[in-house]
Amino acid sequence: MPKQTRYAPAPNATAGPEVSNFQPGHNGQNIKKIPTMQTTPRFPRARTTALALLTLAWAGAIPAPAATVDKLPDFISKVQLHNCGGVELTEDGKGVMLYRLPKEVRDKLDMKTPDGKERSGATQMRAAVHSEIRFVPNDGAKLSDVKLHIRSEKGASLVFFWGDVLAGEAKLTLGDKAKPITPPSHGLLDSLMEKFPRGRFGNRVCRVVIRGAEVAFNGLDGDVRPPKPEELAPVMLSYGTSISQGAAASRTDLAWNALTARAIGHDFINLGSSGTAFCEPAMADYLAGLKWDLCVLELSVNMAGTGFSTAQFKERAGALIEKLASTHPKAPIVCISLFPYGTGDLWKNATAAEYRQALEEICKASAHKNVHFVSGPDLLSFTGLSEDLLHPSDHGMIEIATKLAPRIRTILDQRNP
Repeated sequence: MPKQTRYAPAPNATAGPEVSNFQPGHNGQNIKKIPTMQTTPRFPRARTTALALLTLAWAGAIPAPAATVDKLPDFISKVQLHNCGGVELTEDGKGVMLYRLPKEVRDKLDMKTPDGKERSGATQMRAAVHSEIRFVPNDGAKLSDVKLHIRSEKGASLVFFWGDVLAGEAKLTLGDKAKPITPPSHGLLDSLMEKFPRGRFGNRVCRVVIRGAEVAFNGLDGDVRPPKPEELAPVMLSYGTSISQGAAASRTDLAWNALTARAIGHDFINLGSSGTAFCEPAMADYLAGLKWDLCVLELSVNMAGTGFSTAQFKERAGALIEKLASTHPKAPIVCISLFPYGTGDLWKNATAAEYRQALEEICKASAHKNVHFVSGPDLLSFTGLSEDLLHPSDHGMIEIATKLAPRIRTILDQRNP
């Protein structure tokens, strides 16, 4: 069975192999308590732990938090929390909620659309989507001693990897019935772990990939450590709608952005936001403050379908792209226009064509050489969609990644001849 890893908390991840999406570290600062919404009476109310600082980081980069009443639980120092930018203490202080954005950013996201629909990006960013708990078993550690204590009132799926090798899947039992989970493995895999070439990650890095709402991480037993910088990969940031969040994919790692990142040898941060992705200024500021090596934007069928005019889309998307390109001048910004979809293309909704043209104009007019436009219809066919004619099926996800990855490789090769 896999060995566990200790992950040191740290703010602001560094680009390159040492980067990992998010670690609960805060530079030794005290954690601040901020009340948060309780969506289910049975679930412990979360307390914010001051997480703008808890973004990407690598093991050992930041010293352990100062000993205070509100510090993160000790077991957090044994893991890397990836794509968990809004970690918050559970009410009893013994565990953490795995949110993707800090509360102070979530609270600034739009709650309604121009046409009056209630759409909460804050709610979507409370969901774990390709959020990961990562660790490496120490030499001599027994995998049978490794127990993950994870809970969700609304259910969650887990996919286990050793490095890039798929090891198994599990479903969380709801609420109090959740039982400790030992990462699955295989005797042959264990015995040959050090002998086959690694993928993006070190072969001994156990990656627990989570998808679910209101997920609490309440403990980790076993002798493990966080991954080291050399056991990780460069980071691709992905921002977009439910299509980026992975809706209709049978597993979270089969979303188009996860497949693309794997194909080009990158780790990735998934900030896809179902029903939203409105390119708010607060989101632009947050994304600009993260450390990543490549950014892929899927913009934004939810703005096209909820009353944002083409001019409003152009203003917000243009500001987002400008902010990211200027703050990360060496990182490619790949902008994908609307994928084909039924109500936009088959009903000949003029907004779809206008949005695609607007995004292309933004990219062509940009003074930044790191901004690149890719046409969504060039990446996906209608037969790659699921029954709602909006979200790609697994086949569509694979189609997008198969066509997008070579384009990104070309961009990266041109940047680093």
